[in-house]
Amino acid sequence: MPHYTPEERLNIKVTEALFDVEDPRDKALLFADDAVWWNGLPFVGGEPGQTEHKGIDAIRGILTGAGSEKAAHSGVDAYDLSTCRNEDVVVLADGDYVVRQHTMSAKTRRGQDYTNVYCFVFRFNDAGKIQYLTEHWNTWHAYNVLFNNFEMEPAHPLR
Repeated sequence: MPHYTPEERLNIKVTEALFDVEDPRDKALLFADDAVWWNGLPFVGGEPGQTEHKGIDAIRGILTGAGSEKAAHSGVDAYDLSTCRNEDVVVLADGDYVVRQHTMSAKTRRGQDYTNVYCFVFRFNDAGKIQYLTEHWNTWHAYNVLFNNFEMEPAHPLR
């Protein structure tokens, strides 16, 4: 078992709080006001093509986006946040950095089973807030399950 400093233990607790699905607190408050969340799939959060999401409002959009209603024609099938479970959790800390890997399973809003492996690299500021978060996951799998769900539009030749 590694011996962590008090600051490293506090940073680990913050990462645990971020993924605690039972805790109803606003998880965006774990981030610095000018924090950045990088996600390599350019369909998450704000505008398509964007991978860096800057500031509390943008981060709150990522944190709550999976639980919000999306237009049926958008092709998005977000996972139901209330069904999220994390297993095989590995956490390592070194100074201002924490790395967390886990396997997340959930049901999507359309009832699909969804499982993916995530690795997050957190950088903390001196106040113990998340300053920069890098999210790595199997984006090919996520795109196919969560973002590629367009319903077939039937032809209407007689209209």
